[in-house]
Amino acid sequence: MQQPQYKTNFELKFLARMQTGQYLGILVGAILLKFVITFFAVNLVSTMIPMTSAAGSVVNYIAVFAVQVLASVLNVGTSFIFLKSACGMTSSIGDLFCGFQQNTVKILKIGAVIAVIESICMIPLEIASAQYTELINSLAPLSGGSAGELGLFRAGSSMDSNALLESYSILYSASMKFYLIMFVCSVISLILTLPFFPAFYMVLDFPDWSASTILKKSFEVMSGHKLRLFLLYVSFIPAFLLSLFTCGIMLIWVIPYQSMALTNLYLDIMAVRNKTVDNTVTI
Repeated sequence: MQQPQYKTNFELKFLARMQTGQYLGILVGAILLKFVITFFAVNLVSTMIPMTSAAGSVVNYIAVFAVQVLASVLNVGTSFIFLKSACGMTSSIGDLFCGFQQNTVKILKIGAVIAVIESICMIPLEIASAQYTELINSLAPLSGGSAGELGLFRAGSSMDSNALLESYSILYSASMKFYLIMFVCSVISLILTLPFFPAFYMVLDFPDWSASTILKKSFEVMSGHKLRLFLLYVSFIPAFLLSLFTCGIMLIWVIPYQSMALTNLYLDIMAVRNKTVDNTVTI
């Protein structure tokens, strides 16, 4: 008996383009609402817990981590909306909060595991960010300007050309180092969280499973598919780069499009997996 075949990433993206165009309104609305809620929560934490001391920085970091974990409940809601859209079902903005009607504690446990991995991967970036900010603050006063103004680059600076070029060189090197660390940390974080890709979808498909079971099954399901998922992420890099030329306006299409393609990948993996199991049982 012929084994079921997986769709190629090209086929997944082609299908995602049609689905995104059909349900663009609800998809964009869900993503924007989730972003606004998370953005204001993080800014509220930053306002209430200023990073003016070492202790304040630690408490702020922990609070932001907690917000990140809580956001996993909204991630489940977003997954629900995209699953329904991929299956041709009508959804509403209220579905974004369906995670609060599930076993919320289970969702938070899964979100915490993923958040811990991401946070650990970003520690070098946090250190580099602090060093980069300190460098900028140390360079700005050289021309009598404030750190916020970066007077170093203002016209009419009293610095001689050699000092100005040296400062440019220092800042350029520091910037390249900072962005390189950002890139490496992001790639490592992505690679380490690839096995957990199906987790939030599985919360919806298998509500009786515990958090540990979902994490374990995620590893099993993603066996042999992590490179496929990674290449799907990479295939969207040109679209994100092109969005820079539209001042980010193109992201209104690109982000839902990418999320829909990822949802189709999950459905494709599970469909073939289920057919394989059924064929094995039949035989």
